[in-house]
Amino acid sequence: MITPTQTDPSQRPTSYILINTDGACSGNPGPGGYAAVLRRIDQGQETKRAVVKGGETQTTNNRMEMMAVIVGLRKVGLDEPLPIIIRSDSQLVVKGMTEWLAGWIARDWRGSNKKPVMNRDLWEALITLTDGRPISFEWVKGHDGDDLNEEVDGLAFKEAQRRK
Repeated sequence: MITPTQTDPSQRPTSYILINTDGACSGNPGPGGYAAVLRRIDQGQETKRAVVKGGETQTTNNRMEMMAVIVGLRKVGLDEPLPIIIRSDSQLVVKGMTEWLAGWIARDWRGSNKKPVMNRDLWEALITLTDGRPISFEWVKGHDGDDLNEEVDGLAFKEAQRRK
């Protein structure tokens, strides 16, 4: 079973993969977009960068937030030995992966309200991509001047607009 954690940015290792993610939706549901910017950090310096983005014509904001993490992790690949830090402004993604997932599984994919967990297909994809790997999550407040979050927010918004 996975055990991703939520980390304090001051406790980051010296070398790691940083994935900033965001999703956007024009209407909910409606046309949506997602983006992930991946950075390899070695001794505090960015040494490699990649961007992945996409979207769907009829989706929800939560699905796009989750897809951003999924495509980011797929781009990294399963063989990456460095710790991976995922930064998201989605409380659903961060708390889902660090606090709620085990309970959902124990309750046969039902939330504390006894209703089926939405987007189970994406949660299961996240389990596959994170299982046994050194992955942690950081929540960042959206639309609050964080340059890395603003970058992925803009990319995700443009992807959603392209699907209108």
